[in-house]
Amino acid sequence: MRVVITGAAGFIGHALASALLDAGQLANQNNQPQAITELVLVDRVPVDSGLGLKSCAGITIITKTGDLADSAFIDELMDEGDVQCIFHLAASLTLDAEDHEEQAYLVNVEAIGRMIAKASRSTRFIFASSIAVFGGDIPDVVTDEVRAMPQTTYGTHKAIVELKLADASRKGFIDARSLRLPIVLIRPGASSPTISDRIAAIVREPLSGRDVVCGITADTRIPVASAQAVARALIQLQNVPESQLPQSRVMNLPSLTVSVAEMEVATIRLAGKRTLGTIRYEVDNNLQQIIDGWPTVFVSTVASNLGICSDGSFDDIIKNYLTNIH
Repeated sequence: MRVVITGAAGFIGHALASALLDAGQLANQNNQPQAITELVLVDRVPVDSGLGLKSCAGITIITKTGDLADSAFIDELMDEGDVQCIFHLAASLTLDAEDHEEQAYLVNVEAIGRMIAKASRSTRFIFASSIAVFGGDIPDVVTDEVRAMPQTTYGTHKAIVELKLADASRKGFIDARSLRLPIVLIRPGASSPTISDRIAAIVREPLSGRDVVCGITADTRIPVASAQAVARALIQLQNVPESQLPQSRVMNLPSLTVSVAEMEVATIRLAGKRTLGTIRYEVDNNLQQIIDGWPTVFVSTVASNLGICSDGSFDDIIKNYLTNIH
């Protein structure tokens, strides 16, 4: 089985690649276990060979660098072999999509249309959607049945793709399934201007001995998951028989909800002998408004019934991070 991960250079992509190498197999179109023979890691930046991915017997790791806004690159990627499974993580994220909408549309929407056109009926397409499809006047507890009403360009792109994939599946072009992800923590490395990283920095920077400015209030509640839990959930969703999927082909990842204050307390509790940096609160009204428009409790009866779930506690998320940075 040839498996493709787009956005593989990111920390979620790395966690997913590691989990796939550990699993060694996925369900095929007949819902039978089939060995993974090729794992193709795709990103617009080179996938770091020093990330510690361990080759698994019988699995060839292939890395490809290119821009998904380039249709010729997608054609090359899809024409090189029978792609039986695509995990699509690549995206132009919230702040970038707001500032560069046309370019973001090419990556976030047009690229998926091109991949659908080049895929076969046997291709399972697992799409990393987002909590950002929700916004505006929403209930505290958001289920799969709550209507998507994105308040950002990024969220709008995700909602469009959910519909495109459901329609392509209805027509028999592919077998798609979409999983709406919460904020995924904790990205290692240097800070970046993405919203998810500004939240991750609340934990990462103090644990690295660096001070951090938190742009949201301490009582802000956020649904979160670790990259490892997301990787497990994406693989579980890939393995679900098509007959068990909802007609929409979409479900939320049931998530852990935690306040910023609880994140801070857990960080202090698990710091051990580290010299912690400090957290200073300085509210960024634009950031606060975006996050306040998202769900605070993120659930899915369908996903839960399929055994798809997130982390047990925020302590688990921090422990995962500390284990993986060493």
